[in-house]
Amino acid sequence: MADTAPLHQRLRQLPRSAWVIFAGMFLIKFGNFLNVFLVLFLVSRGYSTAQAGLAVAAVGLGTFVGNMIGGTVADKFGRRSAIAVSMFGSAAATAAVPFTDGLVTTTALVCLVGVFAQLYRPAAGALLVDVVDGEQRVMAFAVLRLAVNVGMAVGPLVGGLLSGHSYTYVFAGDALFSLAFGTLALLLLPAGRPVQAPVTASEAAGKGGYREVFTDRPYVLFLLSMVAATFVYGQTTATLPLHVTDAGFSNTVYGLLLGLNALLCVVIELPLTRHTERRDPRRVIALGLLLLGAGMGLTGAMNAVWLLALTVVLWTVAETIYTPIANAYPAEFSPAHLRGRYQGAEGLAHTLGGTLGPAVGGLLYGINAPLHWTVCAAVAALGAVLVLGAKPGVRQTETPAAETPEPVSAASN
Repeated sequence: MADTAPLHQRLRQLPRSAWVIFAGMFLIKFGNFLNVFLVLFLVSRGYSTAQAGLAVAAVGLGTFVGNMIGGTVADKFGRRSAIAVSMFGSAAATAAVPFTDGLVTTTALVCLVGVFAQLYRPAAGALLVDVVDGEQRVMAFAVLRLAVNVGMAVGPLVGGLLSGHSYTYVFAGDALFSLAFGTLALLLLPAGRPVQAPVTASEAAGKGGYREVFTDRPYVLFLLSMVAATFVYGQTTATLPLHVTDAGFSNTVYGLLLGLNALLCVVIELPLTRHTERRDPRRVIALGLLLLGAGMGLTGAMNAVWLLALTVVLWTVAETIYTPIANAYPAEFSPAHLRGRYQGAEGLAHTLGGTLGPAVGGLLYGINAPLHWTVCAAVAALGAVLVLGAKPGVRQTETPAAETPEPVSAASN
């Protein structure tokens, strides 16, 4: 069986399109300079931190909209088209940021950046589902996460060097990396035409597109579990740094803790995924969420660096257990003609959790820090319960119509 083959052999078996997506994700996460340096750029322009925060919120709003639009574009016009539009649109809008004047104009432009920059995400996820066999999908999503983690770990260092010369270089660099991914998509990803939707009972009842997605009750349970997971995981950048400084440690300690997280993800995720992918996905995700809640719940009681490091190890192991499985799990629910929208809905769940996490978590931490960490554990446990009920129904096999001589799985893009 494929899941018992050596890791290097399984990686070689992944199709070229998957590696194009991995490379593209590395490029845009490496060059994700706008999100990292936007606040510093605006403050250097004379805006207040509150005004800069408003602009960052506008980016978040844009990503929310981009996920919704991206799922529809991926299904109606094809995966490659969605990725290309996303990357070229993001590049043009990002490059224009340093040349804008006025807070309103800049905020509107970065909101547009958020729309374009996230529009590719459902298409990339749907493409992996299209071209990778079911038994390899979890491993493919694990490799995707590896590319993301490495890019995010190294990229900000380069962005920091560029910002020392000029913020114009920062945004130009971000735009160039987006252009690179868009070009790779046009040159190397398969064409084909979108999968044609069969006439179903849902469509006869007027449930097309996202309406069909959000009336899939087991999938909604899965989405809610992902909101909970992202809410809790978001505390790693929202309230964990506050706890570290309140415990009397410097920002350097916090940076080292995040570095430990990144290092562990790179080292253990692929080997661990070889074992977790063989298990019931709902139980694996539930286990991961329970460990995530335990790691976060214990954080508030830890006031020594080595003890904090142990909690980081715990929630990092949790992350590597549930995330690759959860990223691949939407494929178990989605019919071929709605894969983009199902991926888009998953992106919305993470966006919602990522928005609520810092906002609610910061508020709770300010009111009662021990209560905050207890709530984190409870929310993660709730997510584990929800995902146990998220069992996909049985779907009839769909044969996508392709207009290219490529294999069926690759031609439905």
